[in-house]
Amino acid sequence: MRRRLLKGYEHARVLLHQGRIAGLLKLDRSGADYVVMQIQVAPELQGHGLGKTLLLEYIEEARSVGKDVTLHVLKANPARGLYERLGFVVEGEDAEEFHMRLSMH
Repeated sequence: MRRRLLKGYEHARVLLHQGRIAGLLKLDRSGADYVVMQIQVAPELQGHGLGKTLLLEYIEEARSVGKDVTLHVLKANPARGLYERLGFVVEGEDAEEFHMRLSMH
């Protein structure tokens, strides 16, 4: 978990909600695809659409520049359902994660 947290930390943004830390967002816009590196929402704020809203904003930004959006999601993470509802499809996997893509083409 620590390795995942520190990877790409230069892309990290702390999410604030009503003056309190609400989570962490890491997005990489530097490559051929836009990459969702990590989204963490505080447990008490999950299920209220915050993660979905952030993803939709990022997807629209990617769409405006013609880039696909990719992400990796742990196999046990229920967020996979959200990603699929937003149009992401599994394009590969490894022992721990599904590799997903939202194509803009």
